Amino acid sequence: MTENEPTARDIAAMDEAERARWFYDNREQVAEESTPAVLDRVVSVRVSPEDLGLLTEAAAAAEMKLSAWLRKVALEAAAMAPAAPPAAVLSGEETRRLQDSVLNIVELLERSGIRLDTAADERDRSLVLKSLRRPRKKKIKAGK
Repeated sequence: MTENEPTARDIAAMDEAERARWFYDNREQVAEESTPAVLDRVVSVRVSPEDLGLLTEAAAAAEMKLSAWLRKVALEAAAMAPAAPPAAVLSGEETRRLQDSVLNIVELLERSGIRLDTAADERDRSLVLKSLRRPRKKKIKAGK
């Protein structure tokens, strides 16, 4: 590695055009020093005609072939994906119990004068809590 040669971090910081230009300008050196990646696996993905149009346009805007652009985007997404699955997945019954607990807490807060759905704009209101809220039962006083 020469003093003028960029590090992997420098290359990663370049935009697509700069990176392409650097690799093109240094193609002989890169070819000598690297082993080409073996791209011998095929992954099929079904998309609608509309989605294919969007993907093709995005690849063209990046001045890349569709397969190269899809590979790049998929690898970037995989690098950003969480390393482990969620800590817990709740069953339907567990979800209902959790929702009931949340509703009980909300009711206790509202009885204490704390309102959670007092947003100025109707769109800002909590849709989950609002849609799960059960109507309060009216207390019936026994007749004398």
